[in-house]
Amino acid sequence: MSGARENVELVYRATVGDFREAVRASTRASAVGRWGRRLLFLSAGAGVFVTVVALVLGGTPGAQVLVMPAAAVVGLVLLPRLQARLLHRRAAARGLHRTVLDLWGVTVEHDHGTERPARWSQVSRYAETPHTFVLFGGAHAPSLTVLPRRAWRTPPTPTGSAPSWPVKA
Repeated sequence: MSGARENVELVYRATVGDFREAVRASTRASAVGRWGRRLLFLSAGAGVFVTVVALVLGGTPGAQVLVMPAAAVVGLVLLPRLQARLLHRRAAARGLHRTVLDLWGVTVEHDHGTERPARWSQVSRYAETPHTFVLFGGAHAPSLTVLPRRAWRTPPTPTGSAPSWPVKA
């Protein structure tokens, strides 16, 4: 970082869209999230297949078979949206966020005080979405830190290049 600024500052109010992207990125970033999505798609596919076969053979599908696709839709669509809304509600209650990324990590100041959600040594990986950067960390208590691109005082790095702040990829 020779010649580079020593910190990057973001000022923003949290939006539901930021958290929707973060929840999606979190699901894609973890093996458990990817496995769970595949399992829900498999469940929906199996339910539809068994329903179609039952109808073709002149039978009536059981209630359990009809629940499988409905549960998959709830798990794939409704629950992530509810989770994003809950995370947004908690962040919005804290008011305006001023986030500083420096050599030591991430510091967030808001109406209820200051917190340090992550030191760089605790950030295990990150993800870029069209509108946010999402930092993942915490071995025992998984956490995510959402950094909206619209909040950058200096333009963020283009997608695909290394970020201008020290994180492990």
